[in-house]
Formats: sequence, structure tokens, C-alpha cells
Amino acid sequence: MHELSLFAHVPNSRVAHVKRALKTVTGMPGVPLLEHHLIYKPKRNRQTIGGAAGGNSSAGPANAAAAGDFYYLQLVADILKDENKDGSPAGELSGSPAPPSQQNIDVMEIDTAADQAATSSKAGEAPYDIRKQKWTIRFSDLPEVNGKRPVTSRMVHNAAVHEGDALSFVDSLGYTPVSEYVLSGDYFVYHNIYITITRLLLPSQPFSPFPTNSLRQLDPADSFLLQASIKVLSANEQETMNKGVEELKTIRAELKGVIELEPGDRLSLDTRVR
Repeated sequence: MHELSLFAHVPNSRVAHVKRALKTVTGMPGVPLLEHHLIYKPKRNRQTIGGAAGGNSSAGPANAAAAGDFYYLQLVADILKDENKDGSPAGELSGSPAPPSQQNIDVMEIDTAADQAATSSKAGEAPYDIRKQKWTIRFSDLPEVNGKRPVTSRMVHNAAVHEGDALSFVDSLGYTPVSEYVLSGDYFVYHNIYITITRLLLPSQPFSPFPTNSLRQLDPADSFLLQASIKVLSANEQETMNKGVEELKTIRAELKGVIELEPGDRLSLDTRVR
């Protein structure tokens, strides 16, 4: 799946104004968004996979693997979503526009002990148990080099874990957690475009995003990030890709004078492990 996006930095003083503009353009009020993100990286690096430094660099598949890049993975839980509702509200494009409620993610069932499988906890319930959330494994590739399109374009993949212990599963893949954050804000839907205006918050204790009043802002200025994005099933579908780009151009024009939407900085969106 391919994601096409435009971004804008929103100072705290302009958040209310931008939300009013989004409500006017989209015809809907903002819907609260609260996501818990766990960041994972591979336990082994190129050196440990490829062997000791100074060894034979041309020997076998281990060194071939060592020549490739390693990427961070995320586990994402929507901790405000009603457990009876399925999927995220993001619109997607395939041959024809998809309804906003439809999502295109794989569903995974992980073998584990029965008592480890549980449904999502609703916001406000205590204690918050990270192993009782409905997690989605998310991979985002390095964005394409700017110039091909007037938007940020990159390959993404989501796999929803509906049953089992997602954290143990990611650990078994050879990944270890390195950080976490909570994404807090609102989302809007405009045709096939999923628009979020959010800020990053940090839990006061690991894996404990509640109560929300204990969260602290990552940015001392408490600014927000606006992202407008469209999912396209395949980058090879040029007609659909072009349609997605045109829709993003439309929302950029609609919001001109209120906020300036631009492609994201490629290096700041780099998901490779250094």
C-alpha cells in the first residue's frame, strides 16, 4: 500500500482557528483521536548479522543481509476506539474511492495462551494493560525522493493483531522496544483524505498513558502537526496515484490562507535504524 501525504506545522495559538477551518471545509466536527505508539528496532545490527569486522564480506547470505537497511516498526493502539467498531476512519483509494470507514490492513491471529487474548480497554479504565489492547503492527518505508510528485509518497503496511499477544510476537521477530509516545488530537475526513491534527505526548511511566492529565508534551511550545493523507493500494496504478495527488492539491487549495500544506521533510520521516 502507498501513502500520499501533505503536512503543516500548527502553532498552539492557531490550533482552534485551524480546527474551525477544517470543520468548515470537511463539513464535520473533529473526532477525538488518542493513539498509543510503541517504537521497536531490530535487536541485531549489521555488524552482528554480517559477522565480525574484517571478515570475508562476500561470504554467504548473512553478509548479503548485512548490506541492507534495518527499519523501525511500530505497534499502534487506538485507545479511544469503541471495540465494536472495526478499523480506522482513513479513506483509501483503489480503482474507485473507498468509503472512509473501510481500511485495507491484514489481520493476524497469533498463537498464544488463551488468557493473553483480550479485547481493547476503553479510555479511562484502570489499570491500563498494554497486553489487552488491539494493536496494529505498522511499517513505514523511507519516502520517495522529492521531485517525482508534489506530495510525500511512501510505502506503508499495517497488520492488525486481533487475537494474541502482539508484544510477544514482535519480540519473537527479533525486535525490542526503544521508545513510546501518545498521539493526541482530532481527525477529519474529506472525501478520500484522512486529516489529523495532533501533538505528541509522553507517558510519565512506561506503558502507562492514563490518566491523560499525567502526560507531558514532547514539544515545550505545545505545537501540533497537521497531516492530510490518502492510501493507495498500489503505486503501479498511475491513474489512482494521480487522482490521490489531485485530491491533496484540492485540500491544500481549500486551506490556503489558513495553513500551508507542504510535503514532509524526507530525512525527518526516515524510519531506518542508524
